[in-house]
Amino acid sequence: MKIIGIVGAHNSGKTTFISKLITKLKEKGYKVVAIKHDPKGKAKVDTEGKDSYKFQEAGADQVILVSPTKITTFNKIEKELHPNEIIEKFVNKSADLVILEGFKWYKGFDKFEVIRKEESRELLLKDNEELKGVITDYYPFNPSFDINNVNDFIKYLENNYLKGD
Repeated sequence: MKIIGIVGAHNSGKTTFISKLITKLKEKGYKVVAIKHDPKGKAKVDTEGKDSYKFQEAGADQVILVSPTKITTFNKIEKELHPNEIIEKFVNKSADLVILEGFKWYKGFDKFEVIRKEESRELLLKDNEELKGVITDYYPFNPSFDINNVNDFIKYLENNYLKGD
């Protein structure tokens, strides 16, 4: 199982790019896990009033929602976990690729930064040795990948992360 991080500023296009990437990787038969960082804890993950929400509000340490096609689990934790701990504890080990969205300041995995021309900024990870490439519509970096076309990035992943060991 290989791990990469897609990082960037707020509203840089990370989620859109990752969604397209997952679609194409799944079409090619890869097993993909996506983990999104919510550093402020503001993401809406359940609907108020629903049973799973009520169980969480009642104080359950873990809530598991089971349907015929998926299992969703909500786990209370005492401290924020490093991505490697999340992967070790929660990720299906048969995955070919884990894509982390965010976690830009965490160490221990290769990162690809998303930056668009309209952002008018420098790279957040410009001098970070874990930055392995840039996903962009203009920024000069080697390697760089077209933010509007995931196919070149997939070829890069297949050559550098998804090839058989």
